[in-house]
Amino acid sequence: MTSEPPTDETTPRQTPPELSDDLARHVHAWRLRLNPDEIPGLHASLPRNRRHRRVSKETVAALTGYSVGWYSALERGVLQNYSDDFLNRVAYTLRLNEAEKSMLFFLATGHALTITVHQSRMRSTPTIQRIVDAQPWPAYVNDEAWDLVAFNEHMSRWFPWVEGHENNIMRWVFTFPEARTQLHNWDTDWGPQMFAQMQFAQARQPENKRLAAVIEEILDVNADARRFQQHPITYPHPDGDHRYLHLPLHKRLQPIELIAFAPLRAQASRLMMLVPIEPDGPKRPH
Repeated sequence: MTSEPPTDETTPRQTPPELSDDLARHVHAWRLRLNPDEIPGLHASLPRNRRHRRVSKETVAALTGYSVGWYSALERGVLQNYSDDFLNRVAYTLRLNEAEKSMLFFLATGHALTITVHQSRMRSTPTIQRIVDAQPWPAYVNDEAWDLVAFNEHMSRWFPWVEGHENNIMRWVFTFPEARTQLHNWDTDWGPQMFAQMQFAQARQPENKRLAAVIEEILDVNADARRFQQHPITYPHPDGDHRYLHLPLHKRLQPIELIAFAPLRAQASRLMMLVPIEPDGPKRPH
């Protein structure tokens, strides 16, 4: 018979974490339900021996930009101080609908998602929404700090994050890891140009506090953005660019042409259209 090890009464005992079986069951079920083909470019970014029909905890964590331990704790039902940003990214990565996203927040934190509305010079109106909806391809309007003003159904099919998961184009591009799997050749064809657009806009409107805050946040969390800052290029807009995308539920790359218009009422804002290029267009990059 073995004796119990001596205890040091002066050492405080750690209180076991509080667990929620409901939280664990929901998050686990949502992950198992997730179709990996819904995550643009995921299969292309994984080694062939790791391509399978289930999305692992490690993959979900990587796509949120948080650690595996942090996501695993959520899936085990551990109740701790989860940020709205973390839960918002989990909701997007797991492709939760509005009701499921609300359920996640209530189970994990006991409160609803805090929604912050940023005021800008550009406003969504029924006429602007009609113009965007009339386009036969993805289209959206962003303001001078790249906050979304309006978008159409085609945009939400190609980029599900616009449906309430993220409201800023540049935040998605630079702080959501999934952007790297969807935007083909992110590090050469998308990232440098889009960061340069922000720098050009900031030089043009140095008083814009919202734009400055977006750039500061991106620089704080993204090493590539800091590299782009140290090796700047001048790039005012992407109008006419040809680039490539991975799309949800599509295996092949989609070539597009970016078309940009500036409204006279707010000339730092943009109406953007992502026009698919026909198969007889530019050749696919290797």
